[in-house]
Amino acid sequence: MNCPKCGSDKVNVQTVSESELKTKHHSILYWLFIGWWWRPLLWFFLTIPMLLGSLFGHKKQKIVTKHKSIAVCQNCGNSWDIIK
Repeated sequence: MNCPKCGSDKVNVQTVSESELKTKHHSILYWLFIGWWWRPLLWFFLTIPMLLGSLFGHKKQKIVTKHKSIAVCQNCGNSWDIIK
């Protein structure tokens, strides 16, 4: 493999992991048919449990990790993604 910038064959290939925090949300159909009346009723009748649930409850988040390969030239320091 040669560097596209300087043409050197001293290229090091590395695997890089990128992590991203994703938050889950309800869809627009949920809010059109259920959420617009269900959430206000819960807050009206169950105020204290809803407050405790929103403070200490399960967060709808997950970590998504993506792996990709990057080549780095040892002469000029140029880096590029390797497309598989």
